[in-house]
Amino acid sequence: MAPRCLLPVYLSVLIALAAPDAPGDEPRPQRIVTPPTSAPLDRNIYRQYAIEQAAWVWAEGVGVDEELVLEFENTFSVGEDTEVTVHVTADQRYELFLDGRLLSVGPDRSDVAHWSFATYRLSLPAGEHKLTATVAWIGDDAPCAQTTHRGGFLFAAEGQLAEVLSTGAGRWRARRVEGWSFAPGPGPDFVGRQQTIDARRSRRDAEVPLAVILPPLGGNAYGLMRTGWRLHPSPLPDQQLEPRSLHQVRAVDNGKPAGPLIVTDEHRDAPDRDAWKAVAAGESEITVPADTAVRVLFDLGDYCTAYPRVTLAGGKDSSVRVAWAESLYETDANGAAIRNKGNRDEVNGKAFHGVADTFIASGREEELQTWWWRSGRYLLVTVQTAAEPLTIKRLDLLQTRYPLEDEGRFESSDDELNLSQGLMVRGMQVCAHETYMDCPYYEQLMYVGDTRVELLTTYAMTADTRLPKRAIELFEWSTDLWGIVAEHYPSRTPQLSPTFALIWVGMVRDFAYWRDDPAWVRQRLAATRGTIDHFLLRLEDDGLLGPLPGWPFVDWVNGWGNGNPPGAKEGKSSVVNLHLLLALQQAAEVEEAYGEAAIANRYRGWADRLAESIVEQFWVADRQLLADDRGHANFSEHAQCLALLSGILPEGREEECLGAMLQASDLKQCSIYFSYYLFEVLAQHGRGDEILSRWSLWKELRLNGLKTPIESPEPTRSDCHAWGSHPLFHARASLFGVRPAAPGFASVLVAPQPGTLDEMSVCLPHPKGEITGQLRFDHAAQACEGTISLPEGVPGEFRWGGRVVPLAAGEATTISIR
Repeated sequence: MAPRCLLPVYLSVLIALAAPDAPGDEPRPQRIVTPPTSAPLDRNIYRQYAIEQAAWVWAEGVGVDEELVLEFENTFSVGEDTEVTVHVTADQRYELFLDGRLLSVGPDRSDVAHWSFATYRLSLPAGEHKLTATVAWIGDDAPCAQTTHRGGFLFAAEGQLAEVLSTGAGRWRARRVEGWSFAPGPGPDFVGRQQTIDARRSRRDAEVPLAVILPPLGGNAYGLMRTGWRLHPSPLPDQQLEPRSLHQVRAVDNGKPAGPLIVTDEHRDAPDRDAWKAVAAGESEITVPADTAVRVLFDLGDYCTAYPRVTLAGGKDSSVRVAWAESLYETDANGAAIRNKGNRDEVNGKAFHGVADTFIASGREEELQTWWWRSGRYLLVTVQTAAEPLTIKRLDLLQTRYPLEDEGRFESSDDELNLSQGLMVRGMQVCAHETYMDCPYYEQLMYVGDTRVELLTTYAMTADTRLPKRAIELFEWSTDLWGIVAEHYPSRTPQLSPTFALIWVGMVRDFAYWRDDPAWVRQRLAATRGTIDHFLLRLEDDGLLGPLPGWPFVDWVNGWGNGNPPGAKEGKSSVVNLHLLLALQQAAEVEEAYGEAAIANRYRGWADRLAESIVEQFWVADRQLLADDRGHANFSEHAQCLALLSGILPEGREEECLGAMLQASDLKQCSIYFSYYLFEVLAQHGRGDEILSRWSLWKELRLNGLKTPIESPEPTRSDCHAWGSHPLFHARASLFGVRPAAPGFASVLVAPQPGTLDEMSVCLPHPKGEITGQLRFDHAAQACEGTISLPEGVPGEFRWGGRVVPLAAGEATTISIR
């Protein structure tokens, strides 16, 4: 989401890798998912998982607040080819290797009450093997989303190898790892502090004694819960790890660095640029002479989230600083950077400002890599040699993200519209990791408002439900803090937004309709009911919500302080009350779908009374609009969108309100994020032409050199905010018009809103297969022709131009409307 904290600190995390082989060089063993316990209330009372037979261990005598990196090692033998199931976790982060090859990175982000562990099935040939785990606990130097209890490592094997491999019983040894440090910098603190990896000090000290800090879980007949980590299996696959070259060199600055790099023609035409190009392509190494400074600006050609890694030889005391930026900044007449970024493809005359990690050479040949990843498009690599020349044998990246791919498709007769979807796909991919996130560069936090539109976009891209379900559950788990979901989660700095808490109810409703897992949805209903009741208790005598706790954020709008609509903090805001109204309606839909008619009717009764109060106190008849405040001094698109989506206006008045909204010039306008709701209204009222008109912003982003959607209108803070990827959803669900007509996507409605488009085709993932279609429109003749194919067992309807055509399940239906 948008900026929450502006404290100046950097990103990055941990340590030079201890493994002899780089991650990503070979396929890892396949991860398997342990089913969650059927008795969740007994967690930390009775043993629920095999991993709980092992003990949590850490260095003996180390305080719980002492930053520490440990390398654990267990060498063992098997007499014959053996298969074994193993489980692993740690606090805060670990990397686990088997025989020098990366096995696991984690744990997947969660909270202490649902601490993630991963499970693998290993095939071990007869002979000797070695498990190595590098585990780091760095406290508040870690990213804000990295929660923690204290330093610890837990590993368990099932079967005959349990006594050999499980921590607390096996042959694990540990050594301290030195050579890393953290420092504040000028960048964002939510993503962690900048790191220095000093290979001169990178050593494994003598073995340190291990202590059991939490023994294997036994059981308590009196129902007493053990404090500390409460384990929960992560349902996610491993994150992708793929090598990537640095693509191209945009500038080389030879000489002593003095202030920010401002790119000139001289930098772009440097004589050693070709040599650095070969390094960028991974084709050769380069040697930087002694007592030399050089800065090289690399353009990755796309937005990336990746671990930077270098292989250095010689050059003791030399430093290699790898800084990241989303784009370069324009400069004023004095050469100082200004906020504007201009065309992101252009670098000449622009200044580089970014966040960085530093590697210091030991004189030996070593591969060094940060443990946590960074993000952006541009890298500025600054090399400063000392008394010896330094050879850079390799300089590249290890890309990482959730394995989210676009399995759907939307194509149309508008080429620029088609091309603009690429940046939306990329925005989704680089904002999807162990959780969704608002932005990878500044915060890496998962916010409710952002995540709802990211989940809907995911449903239009893939049938994979693992990350969406994980997101919804994580927010549900945050209700332990206030009784309603936190604004962002997981996080070491809890934050409350009543508006976002209400949006979470919509996330549950969306999943119930777009995906088919009713048992899982039912498990969420206790939390949706608690959320609704929390807000109903805050309704005052006039039927409206009064002042609310926390931050009632709605949208980044010029003139709205901190993104709050008028009256949001003081109470009596139409926009905030409409959030509650929509949540009541969405909760009623889900309750009715799962047989709870009485609860659904209760919610609808509250919704009707709230709607009456909203219309009575905020409707301005002479403008045919809802005011934001009871004084009728402020108006916004936001209030109209939420009112139209909730259906609180009589039918004739709805059309008048929509027309007034589209014609008025003084309304506060929806920004990139909240335009999701605007597009929903336009689709609801058959205004595909207006969706296409507003789509011009995303076309301009691509033409302006952007590779991902931005956070807010220019000049924007963030160049990568996945809440701006929602037009990808609307292309498939609004322009082509494919939506679920019943819970579980049991039936389909196709109601295209082509606007001025002459042709459209779609492929949309469905829980039972794919929905595909091709349509051609003759707007002058008001004709539509084409075909729609639905999965087996899924019927539907096609609606266009006042006509309804039944769609057959499991076959193609011909559409011919004239």
